[in-house]
Amino acid sequence: MKKVLFIALMAMLCHTGFTQDTDSTGNKKEDEGKSTLFKINSESKDGKSKTTKLKVDLIHQSKNAYFGIDPSVEFGWNRFMDNGSLTVGSVNSDLRLEKGPEFGFFPITGGVFLDKKHTLKVSTALGITWNTYHFEKDITLEKGQDVLTYTIDEDRHFSKNLLRSKYLTMPLMIAVYPIKDSHFQINAGVEGGLLIGAKTKQISDDAGKVKVKGSFNLNPVRYGLRFGIGYNAFNIYAKYYFSDVFAPGEGPKDFRTVAIGINVGFF
Repeated sequence: MKKVLFIALMAMLCHTGFTQDTDSTGNKKEDEGKSTLFKINSESKDGKSKTTKLKVDLIHQSKNAYFGIDPSVEFGWNRFMDNGSLTVGSVNSDLRLEKGPEFGFFPITGGVFLDKKHTLKVSTALGITWNTYHFEKDITLEKGQDVLTYTIDEDRHFSKNLLRSKYLTMPLMIAVYPIKDSHFQINAGVEGGLLIGAKTKQISDDAGKVKVKGSFNLNPVRYGLRFGIGYNAFNIYAKYYFSDVFAPGEGPKDFRTVAIGINVGFF
């Protein structure tokens, strides 16, 4: 979690440094925040010092489109939906959650306006989403199994017992600016992800802190819908995944993730 918070802080600082001013429709101005300047000090052949300036464009844009390194972060809360219910049923009661924070970091963003009045925009991003599931019960997931397998520890209590997934994530959104000369927007779209890592973390008095890396039968590919509403760089979002949390045939069926949260520096 410390690494996640560090990434969040750095992303906010980067967004503050790189973000460009916007006009009344949220379109980014062309003359600010596009590049950064590096200075390289060296010595010439005659022994005199010289400074070489290197300009790197971070955002490439035109009047109606932009693409580049313009970090966006999001903080949310995720939970399981069991067969259409936000309450996990008795069959899957061992997987009930105590809490479930979500964090996303999108360093690459881009978008294009589809009309001259800048009221309709298509945008996308590429980044990583961490979903953390804190279990209520003292269960231990076993790695490398053909199906989801876990044991329940009757003699040991975990002060922290979680499963954290890490997905390479790409959303594709359509945003509408319904109010003339306003930053207010309504957006909707799809989001897909590829599993790039997962781990469990348990803390107990007798064993201390134990971390285990593995896939734990998580779905290698996930996809779903995403909705949002916001103003300028702050948006409230909601997500619903059509794919199950665990791979087909390896875990509960119709067992999915839903999430709500806040996005800063919306793509």
